[in-house]
Amino acid sequence: MFSKVGKFFLVLLLASISLSTLHAEDNFDISFFVGTGTKEWPEDGVSFTYGMNFGLTRHMELSIGGLSSLVPFFDKNMIYSEFSFSLMGPRSRGSKVAGNGINMLLSVGGFYDFYDKGAGAYLGFTPLTVGNPVTGKRDRMFKINAGYDFVNNKAFVFFSLFVFDIYVRGTWRDYY
Repeated sequence: MFSKVGKFFLVLLLASISLSTLHAEDNFDISFFVGTGTKEWPEDGVSFTYGMNFGLTRHMELSIGGLSSLVPFFDKNMIYSEFSFSLMGPRSRGSKVAGNGINMLLSVGGFYDFYDKGAGAYLGFTPLTVGNPVTGKRDRMFKINAGYDFVNNKAFVFFSLFVFDIYVRGTWRDYY
């Protein structure tokens, strides 16, 4: 089912999840996200992105997710993992005092594409995030990822207009 590259990225994904929980500080938070997403520009159909975020430190988080097409129905699927760093201040303070409500994120990650068996690395930038873990939700807007598919030997650009994060751990409810 998986090629050697796919198995490598699957092992890398599982190792990053395991290591992230070992190095978590008191401000460890968890959120689920869903939003728009595309791997090809222009897109032939409609795609969306989904997954989970794990807060690692005040400034860093790990995202594990997927990108799937809705039209045609789940024809193209991709999984990815990325580390994001907040650029304008702490995203969380690990207490009932909230982190920055408006922020920017710089990300580095890797992906595996089931559609064309591609795998590679990318660098991402999210110019605007509104919200933080303590408030219980965050909106990420205008995310751009640029990278290289090593298997298919081609460059690519991911684009996401908006992504909604809903926090299930690390919110104001956990500090009162």
